[in-house]
Amino acid sequence: MTGIADTLSTFVGGRARESGPSSKADMMTKAVVIVVAGLLLIYILLPVFWMLKSSFQTSFDIRQMPPQWIPSSFTLSAYNDAGVLIPIWRYLFNSTLVSLVASVVATAMAATAAYVLSRFRFPGATTILTLILVTQLIPPITRVFPIYSIIQDLHLLNTYTGVIIAYVGFSLPFAVLLLRGYFQSSCPPELAEAAMVDGCGYFSAFWRVVLPVSAPGIAAVGIFTFLNAWNDFLWASLLVSSGEMKTIQVGIGDFASEGGGITYVNAFMAACVLATVPALIMFIFMQRWLVSGLTAGSVKN
Repeated sequence: MTGIADTLSTFVGGRARESGPSSKADMMTKAVVIVVAGLLLIYILLPVFWMLKSSFQTSFDIRQMPPQWIPSSFTLSAYNDAGVLIPIWRYLFNSTLVSLVASVVATAMAATAAYVLSRFRFPGATTILTLILVTQLIPPITRVFPIYSIIQDLHLLNTYTGVIIAYVGFSLPFAVLLLRGYFQSSCPPELAEAAMVDGCGYFSAFWRVVLPVSAPGIAAVGIFTFLNAWNDFLWASLLVSSGEMKTIQVGIGDFASEGGGITYVNAFMAACVLATVPALIMFIFMQRWLVSGLTAGSVKN
């Protein structure tokens, strides 16, 4: 018994000696990871914090040196000035309308196209997928003049329809590729086949069975297309020149280029805060579906 006890003691002591340096190394690794992640988080969030706190200060306080990281007094005058100096509410309405419609249309078109490409085999399917992928490799700036000429020939400049058509076209390739992978990996074909055995047609099975099951993927694509349209500046600035038709990104950009971002710093910051609120609200409420929809298509069942 004494020999067994000595053997166990030696074994446990050896394991403790082996795990000691290893646990210290693990703790050091975790500490380094935490510090690096914290520094990256500060680096990313610092401009956001500066924007938010400046929207509650006067322009004089914002320009103080050394900088006031914590406002000495809070005021909402900047938000009132943003509504007066910039037609911020009109711009927010324009962006919301254009982004929502573009998101719904692009998601509906992408869902039908992706389902066909994931379930049916027909001549030219590989070619279509290749062309869709190639469009993602073309720099957006190279499409400026062709898109502008097409929208102009259709007499859709300075209209919601022209901007929506552009946004739908730019969002469709990625949306189709994402949903195709989602349908292949997370939506078994047996579901649609069972629905068709019960009397559904192709479209009825897709509408009643496939779409409800694919809600996370559909939501992910909808959020992607909405944020893509909401954050766009290039195409909205090219296709819209009328003041009352501008989106929020173009309106804020024009206000800054006219000197408003220097003279009325707090109003400019308040407008930037208001421009982030709708997208932030959508992300907060839809992030669960967004994460599950983006990751579901990455693993084969």
